[in-house]
Amino acid sequence: AAVEHDGLDKLREEGNELYKSGDVENARARYFAAVWHLDFDIGQQWNMMDNHQLDLNTRKLKVVGNICAAYLKAHDWVNTKKAADVGLRHMEKSGLKDKEAEAKFLYRKGMANLERGFTEDAYEALRKADSVNPGDKQVRQALKTASEGQRRDKAQAKAVWRDKLLTEEEKACHGPWWQPPVLRARFYARLRRCCRRRAKAA
Repeated sequence: AAVEHDGLDKLREEGNELYKSGDVENARARYFAAVWHLDFDIGQQWNMMDNHQLDLNTRKLKVVGNICAAYLKAHDWVNTKKAADVGLRHMEKSGLKDKEAEAKFLYRKGMANLERGFTEDAYEALRKADSVNPGDKQVRQALKTASEGQRRDKAQAKAVWRDKLLTEEEKACHGPWWQPPVLRARFYARLRRCCRRRAKAA
């Protein structure tokens, strides 16, 4: 097992060096190779001792974290979110308690959602990241951006819904007052209102 672990550590270290040099694709290949070996080891030794199981699960958590970081660096937002979800699910199923790792997965998931325009999902993930690891500047900044995005999305949705309820005449009245089409629309709208009031009075 020690020899296997040396090989796993070597793969991960090679991946880290490639990641630092900017070769994200080959770094990711090394990380995936390390995960394959870990999964094979876990599958072959179903009756392993608890401490060995914990060691393998902890190693896997680190490698999945590396994969997630590599996807984030490559701006592959879909796979960043997938890797973050895998990491969080692995922590839950294996009972691992690592607040720093959990916060990183949540942050990366939030950033992936934010970049894809899913501000509500991004805000939720980042809010959890902030509660797990309070005070992190990166998380706070991203959370602020997600919050502003949420407000903007809600305002746009409200405007779209409001426009759907307007008549064509009311839509024509919206816009800069000095533009001739807007002036004309407002003039006819006032004229119609005035005619309706006179009709009621009569």
